[in-house]
Formats: sequence, C-alpha cells, structure tokens
Amino acid sequence: MHIDIIEDLPSLARLEDNWNAVYDEDPEAQIFLSWKWLHGWLSCIHGPWFILAAKAGKAADLPYVAFFPLRLQTTIEDADIIHDMRMAGNFGADYTGIVCRPEVENKVLPAFARYVRHMNWARLNLDNLRMSERRVRLLLACFPKASFRYREANAVNKVDGIDNSLCPYVTLPGDWNAYLETLSTNTRQKIRRLLKQIDAPGEYRISVSTSETFEQDLKTLLRFWETKWRLRKGDRTDSLVRSNGAMLTRSFQSGLVYLPTFWHGERAVAALATLVDPRKRTFSFYMTGRDETFEGPPAGVILHAFSIRHAIANGFCEYDFLRGNEPYKYSFGCAERKIRNTILETRDGRNLRTGIDPRSIPDVLQKATELHRKGKIAEAEMGYRRILAAQPKHADALHRLGQLLAAKADFVAAKRVFRTLTAVRPGAAKAWQCLGQVCESLGEHEQALRQYLEFMRLLPDSPDGFVAVARCMAKLGRIAEINAALLAAIEPASGPSVRKWRDWRSIPDRQAPERSISA
Repeated sequence: MHIDIIEDLPSLARLEDNWNAVYDEDPEAQIFLSWKWLHGWLSCIHGPWFILAAKAGKAADLPYVAFFPLRLQTTIEDADIIHDMRMAGNFGADYTGIVCRPEVENKVLPAFARYVRHMNWARLNLDNLRMSERRVRLLLACFPKASFRYREANAVNKVDGIDNSLCPYVTLPGDWNAYLETLSTNTRQKIRRLLKQIDAPGEYRISVSTSETFEQDLKTLLRFWETKWRLRKGDRTDSLVRSNGAMLTRSFQSGLVYLPTFWHGERAVAALATLVDPRKRTFSFYMTGRDETFEGPPAGVILHAFSIRHAIANGFCEYDFLRGNEPYKYSFGCAERKIRNTILETRDGRNLRTGIDPRSIPDVLQKATELHRKGKIAEAEMGYRRILAAQPKHADALHRLGQLLAAKADFVAAKRVFRTLTAVRPGAAKAWQCLGQVCESLGEHEQALRQYLEFMRLLPDSPDGFVAVARCMAKLGRIAEINAALLAAIEPASGPSVRKWRDWRSIPDRQAPERSISA
C-alpha cells in the first residue's frame, strides 16, 4: 500500500468523489467519517490535521481505497514538547474511525499503523473509536506492548454515572406503526397521545428549521443547552457553544442537519439537533436543549418521537442516540453498541524519534511565546530551540530566541542568532537593530554601528536609528560627524544635508554592512 498525506482543504475537496465511493462501500462508515461532515469540521478547528490516504500504488490515477483522519495537539510538559496524535473528529464527533473498502482492510490497517508508528508522537488517542474488533486488532498489532503502554480511558461520568462508551440506537422499520409496535404499551400510548397534541391545531406545534430560520433556531437551542450545562461544564461552556455552533452551521449548509423546535404558542420551549446521513440513511441525535421553566408536556420525548417518525417516513433505517446510556433513550426501543477509548503511550513518555513534527511548529511557537511572556524562560528557550532543530531558518523562532538570550545577558549567543536572522530576513529592519544592540552590549561599537546604519537604511525615518548611530559614533570618538548630522537635521527637510545623512553610504570611513553571515 502507498500512503499519501492530505493536509489542506483544497486537496481534501478534490477527493470528494473518491471518498464518497469508499464511504458507500464501507459497512463501518458513519456520519462523522462522511466527506461532508469532516470537510466542514476540519475547516473550523484550530491546529494541524492530516489524513492518511492509502492506494494500491504510486500512480497518480489510482483511486484511494482508505482514509485515516488524524490531528496533532502539542503540549509542553516537564520541560519537553509532547505530541498527542488524535482522531481528527475529536471534540466534535461522537464516533471516530477509518474509512476503508472492506476487501483491502487486511492490507490497509497495518499499512496505516506502520506509517503512524514512524511519526513523532508520545500518545496516540483512539477516542470514541467505533470500529469492529477485527479492524482494531489489525491496527493495534503494529504497536507491541514491549514498546507501548496501553490503557482504556474511563468513559463513565463521575457526576451521574452515565457510560459514554455505550451508544443506544434504534433500527427503524419501514412503517411508523410497525415501529410503535416494538415499544412497550405505555410508551406507545404516550407517544401517540403527545404527537396528537402536535398534529392537531392548538397551543403546541413543531417547526423545522429552514435556511431562513436556522440561525435563530440554533441560537435558541444553544441558549437552552448553555443554561442547563454551564454550572457543570464550567469554563469549557463558551468554547463548547462556539464549536458546536460552528459545526452545526457548516453541517446545515451541507444538508446534514434536521432541527425541529417545539413551541407553546409563540414561546420556543425546546429544540433538538440531529445529524442526517443521506448516504447511510441514518439519523444521529446530536444535542438538545429546553426551557427548564416550561411545565407542559415532555418536550424531549415529543421531539425525539417527531424526529423518528420523520426519519421513517423518509426511508431512513437507523436512529442513533450516540454516546451515553441515559435510561430515557432505551424507552424508544434501543439496542446498544460499545465504542473504545484506547490510549497508546510510548514507554518513556517522549515523542518517537525525540523530535517535533513540523506541522506542530505554529503551536509550539505560540506556546513557547506564552511561556516567555510568563517568565518561564527555560521552557520557552527549549521550545524555540526545538523549532530551530526542525526548521533552522524559522525567522520568528530566531527572533524570539535572540531576544530571550539577550535578556539573559548571553550576548555572544544572541549575536549568533541575530546574525542568522539578518541572513534569513535581510529586509527586516528589526533584525539589524537587535544585532546592533547585542554588538553594542559586547562593546563592539564599530560592528554595532554597521548594523544600526543598515537599520537606518531600511527605516530612514526612525528616531531610534539616529539615536543609536549617534551613540556608537560618540563611543568611537567620531564627534565631528555627529555635529554635522545635528546641523543637517535643522536644515529644511528638502536640503541636501538631510538626504546625505539619510544615505548610509555617505558616512565616511565605514565598511558596508555584512549581508551574508553564517549562523
């Protein structure tokens, strides 16, 4: 198997037809692995993501036969940079997995595993993995326990005891009445009675979102959800509201969301968002929210029953309640499936091959910069140096490392870093200024003058350049030139002396600034 890496949206867009063909053939594929859902999700998330794409050879015209969506998260722990490899859908998807043509899974799964094993990571998080035991064994066989530690993450909520590794679902018959006959007598009668209140003209009704109403309906749903969960979710609430809102909006634009709202007169009292997969003919209940002050009929039961009836009427074959074994779900006639939350860790807790993944450089830079601002100098320096080990000419890392070293009074090391920076970014005035400052701190005033003159050439109107050049000239005893400059400065701006001062080439007895400097 030949493996390619897809890591940008235009490349993923070109794969839509190929992806859909594989998805349609894969009996284990589900909505969170569909091209439409994943493309929308990846366009919203922060941080690097990539998709391993497998095909039978290197030829460009060969179609891919499998896709493994992943993302990379980076932390700085114990003075080291740690990469967490995660499933790309994590934090938005209730299920993750691999899309694969079933006839090639024996070759594809080991090929994916070997490829991942040769990447830089300390933890591989197979969160919410909905995959057959056969595929799991094929994937994990390449990670021997002699080299990796295995553990299963606890999916049971400590507050309410809900097991989020258990996922209830209903297999839908082709007829609504046939479905009702699968329920208990009490539930069947209750649903019929509640839906009569909705179907008949009266004080209760249900509206279904359209392109004109979706934005407001989503706001209603998220407001209700936030009110219920803020106390329990705490600081995570705002980010969850934003990410769910963005995901549902993109999914609705792709035709993947069914959002009914339950009304009492003109008062919205509950809403329910379901992800619709027209390819696999499934409804997947994603989130709901209700007005906790409403004392009328049970809104949740009504919205689920209404959605199930709609799904059956439109030929869908499954209604999935997704993660969590809340008791109410089973009243709708559910079976259940179990998903995995397996974490693989390197034995020493460090990244494989010790280095950092180049995809992580923006995240490492951001985290190192934050540590730098907080005064955690050793950790910040380590971050900058890890970036430069992976990308020696990374200008921002050079600049910030040089500043850090200068602040530590390690001017010799800072000078080397800033010399490299001026070679990488010869047009960046700030680089020349910084190099001049460390030269001056080392007492190398002639060298400092050269750097400041280059800074002036690039930023001729900066007063900092005039001050620095004058200071170096004073230390070099070139007082006559300073006096000439002061006289020039009081002449009209159009005068030849000012133009002469602004041109660094006019200053006598100096060498041209060094332009090609090795690290």
